[in-house]
Parts: sequence; structure tokens; C-alpha cells
Amino acid sequence: MRCPYCGGQVVGDMDVVVLVGQGPAHTLCYERYNISKRVYKDIDFSALAQNDLLEMKEMILTELNARQRSDTDIQNNEIELFG
Repeated sequence: MRCPYCGGQVVGDMDVVVLVGQGPAHTLCYERYNISKRVYKDIDFSALAQNDLLEMKEMILTELNARQRSDTDIQNNEIELFG
């Protein structure tokens, strides 16, 4: 069996992912393909409208800031009773 991305043999390779409808592929080849297609966790960034992409960016930044704030509060032993 051959990798659909590089054409190399996948039989005997330990780092293989099985793709529905395509068969086995090298994990590295699959990841490179997804990066080049700008896909992450089944989200195709190139297919998103500009407004949707900007909204997602804001949501991600908000989540990262919340996690950073939460981690800092835990490190400083601060507990916020009323938020």
C-alpha cells in the first residue's frame, strides 16, 4: 500500500494514519498536507469568510487570555469570590 501524498510504501511503517476513503498514509505527509491546505481539526480556514475568521481570532484570543489569567491567579493563590 502506498501513501496518497508521497507515493511511498506505508506497509511496515509505524507512524501511519488511516484516512476514510483513502486508506493508510504517513502521518507526517498527512500533517504537511493539512498545513498546506490550512486545515486544523476539520476546520478549513481558507473556506471561512473574512468576518468569520476575525471572529474566530477574537474568540481564540479571549480564551487564551482567560486561561492565562486563570493560571496566574492559581500561581498567586488569588481567589476571586465576586466577579
